[in-house]
Amino acid sequence: MASSSNQGNIHNSCNTYSDLQVDSTANDNDFTVECARDDEVENFIEGFDDSFSSSSGLWIPKVNDNKVKPYSGQIFRDIETCFKFYAEYGRQGGFDIRKSSQKVRDGIVVYKYFVCSKGGNHETSMSKESDSNSDLSLVSSTAGVDVRKRRRTVTKKCQCEAKVQLKYGGFNQYIISCFVEGHNHPLASTSGKQFLRINRTISSLQRRFILDAAKSNIGAHRAHSLYKSIAGSYTDIGATATDFQNWVRDIKLYIGKHDADMLLQKFQNKRETSDAGFSYEYETDSDGHLTRLFWADIPGRQSYEVFGDVVSFDATYRTNKYGMVFVPFIGVDNHWKSVTFASALLNHEDSTNFTWVCEMFLKVFQQAPKCIITDQCPAMKVAINKIFPNSIHRCCMWHIMQKFTAKVGPVFCAESGFMKKLNKFVWSSHLTISEFEQGWNSVLDEFGLSEHVWLNEMYLMRESWIPAFFRDKPMGALLRTTSRSESSNFFFNHFVQRGDTLSEFYICYESAIEKQIYENKKLNDGDRCIPKTITEKEIEKEAAQLYTRTMFYKVQKQIKASCFHISLAGQPIVADGVSKYIVRDKTYDEKYFEVQFSFLTNNVDCSCKLFTRVGYLCRHCFYCLGLWGVERIPHQYLCSRWMRNAEDRFCKSKFSDVMESTNVQNIRDMSKKVWTVFQGCIEYVSNNGNGMQFLFDEMNSLKIRVEEKFESSRATKEDMLEECFGVRPSTITTVHPPLQSNNKGSRKRLVGPAEKSCDGKKRKLRVCKFCMLEGYHDSRTCPKKKMQNPIMQAANICVDNISTNQTINTDMNLLDQTCYAIQIIYMDLNAQAKDQVVIFWQAAIERLHIPDE
Repeated sequence: MASSSNQGNIHNSCNTYSDLQVDSTANDNDFTVECARDDEVENFIEGFDDSFSSSSGLWIPKVNDNKVKPYSGQIFRDIETCFKFYAEYGRQGGFDIRKSSQKVRDGIVVYKYFVCSKGGNHETSMSKESDSNSDLSLVSSTAGVDVRKRRRTVTKKCQCEAKVQLKYGGFNQYIISCFVEGHNHPLASTSGKQFLRINRTISSLQRRFILDAAKSNIGAHRAHSLYKSIAGSYTDIGATATDFQNWVRDIKLYIGKHDADMLLQKFQNKRETSDAGFSYEYETDSDGHLTRLFWADIPGRQSYEVFGDVVSFDATYRTNKYGMVFVPFIGVDNHWKSVTFASALLNHEDSTNFTWVCEMFLKVFQQAPKCIITDQCPAMKVAINKIFPNSIHRCCMWHIMQKFTAKVGPVFCAESGFMKKLNKFVWSSHLTISEFEQGWNSVLDEFGLSEHVWLNEMYLMRESWIPAFFRDKPMGALLRTTSRSESSNFFFNHFVQRGDTLSEFYICYESAIEKQIYENKKLNDGDRCIPKTITEKEIEKEAAQLYTRTMFYKVQKQIKASCFHISLAGQPIVADGVSKYIVRDKTYDEKYFEVQFSFLTNNVDCSCKLFTRVGYLCRHCFYCLGLWGVERIPHQYLCSRWMRNAEDRFCKSKFSDVMESTNVQNIRDMSKKVWTVFQGCIEYVSNNGNGMQFLFDEMNSLKIRVEEKFESSRATKEDMLEECFGVRPSTITTVHPPLQSNNKGSRKRLVGPAEKSCDGKKRKLRVCKFCMLEGYHDSRTCPKKKMQNPIMQAANICVDNISTNQTINTDMNLLDQTCYAIQIIYMDLNAQAKDQVVIFWQAAIERLHIPDE
């Protein structure tokens, strides 16, 4: 029964649409369906679409005001005015329009057609090409050849005849000679009108918003979401996220080959308006493509004059579309924060490029840094040794220590105690060179690593990374790793994207520098408040007024330790006006330090060398100054780089940075002021309904007066670029954009076996079947098992010597005891394991009278 009922329904449906006709000449991908509408269909359409006219079978646009509806004989002063009028009619009616053909006589347009966007036929050549592609793909599939398929697309054209025909009427007037109102397709609904192309025009305000968002590394899609929050809803935006993305794409394409030229022109303008305070250098290849670029702005040059004793620089990647390497020069300011001195973009990481960067750095700043810290890049080492021969080149300790697990073994480093013992000698800044060397050799001998090739290589280059060798170097301990560069690279990556052009990259770079300067000013303003002291010493109160807050807390820690952790060991030795003290420091395992104090000059010197290493006195010096009743820090120990407002007080270079304002920039500045005043008005009446209504009415009346007095002027792309980047694209290209670089950081990062095995998850503890302890090893990789070989070798020697000696055959019980003792030593692998093996072996020799070979 059910089956016959379904068949009947299907039969009735086929009868209902018996008038359906299919064009048999159409191909599979492009076909036309023609349906003769009967009375039922027309009544159905008319029921849900009030714009449909059953009498004509067409859709008639409905508008709120008939004044926007065109009519035959209507006169316009020019073609553009008529187009805008018809576009407004389409916007309210629910359809898009476009400009069509025209007729020209004697240079005058005598006929102009504006049609519905769905008018005309779709391109038949596409369908023919699709047919050929389908046949080709059929043949290629059998031949095993891969053919790319065409993307599926749709067409909006359905031969709609709605149009406006303009005719030239003389005296610079145009008359509507023909107006076709009806459409052969449904019109956009109320909710669908927002997606019409005519309603999706990006305003100048939205364009500026997109460019401003890009300065903070906010893409077009996120900018669209933010603008929705500001406007209130997606309907109020007037454009889709795709429109925002297309605008960014158009900007990138418009910049195109002018990219490098625009950036260099901007640099030139900054140099001319800053009394040469802004400096830049660049080089190109034989074809005129940019290969190297170095620049230093005014804040960076002023900061280097005060904080340029130690510089860290490291390369970072994926900051621009060309794959150029970004190299910022980083230092430490008086708030212990990172500060950028200069930056560079290089097409390759090699010694030639790094040498050129160092040369430009020395040319601009006229003074080499005292200490430079980098990673173990050999190209950087060659460049630094060549350009800065008198500077100390220090390698990053962190990068070296990270390699220990890979070179020595991850399980061995994690569970043998090797790293814990070695770190005491590697990272300590209070050891002398001889103490470090003895400690290093003792640890390697203890764990049998004296012949390790990589460890010996690191030991040979110990002068470039071990803190013990930088105790006597000024500011030698200020930076021990390239963490400043790593954090700065991470900071800059919040502002830039790998697809940015050079012009976009630099405006994002400027935003990052502006934030860095803002944070510095914020910290300087916070120094107006005096921090609390924890002792009653006058020397601490003076330090609170001299140092920045961050540095005062470091000095305060030393002053506090001088009161509670330092004690005098023995009587001082006085000779030639210099008192020598031996003090004991509880913080460093009761270690002794020698302090010399001259009561005539207030010179104080400690064997820990903290002042030489970082620029402020240590706890041992404060203790001795307290013994002599010194209530002020001697002026020779007040390092200017740690003082409050150090740049303003100690920087001698003064540059003016007054940019000449262009017309576009003046308009932008004025628009910001107008927006600020408008926001102030809204804030004033935000909780007053009558006041908000009054403001709304006044703004509407003001809009009408503005439209009557001024003509609408839309900012062009050139204006937008000048407003955002400060320059316009030049008609002549002198420097071409860089060629695509393929540096190591631009490619996909290689994942090592250890990282693959972990797979981002925390490793679980397991019980080793050999030592029966929990750890990250098993019976195959157990460190105790590895120590079995030398111990069992000693036991075998004992057995061999006893078995070859015929006078002690009756003393086998002692042999068992010796072997048992060796096994106990093996199971208890402590630091003295090998020494105990030697002791037992010597005891066995003496008691058994075994001849010593």
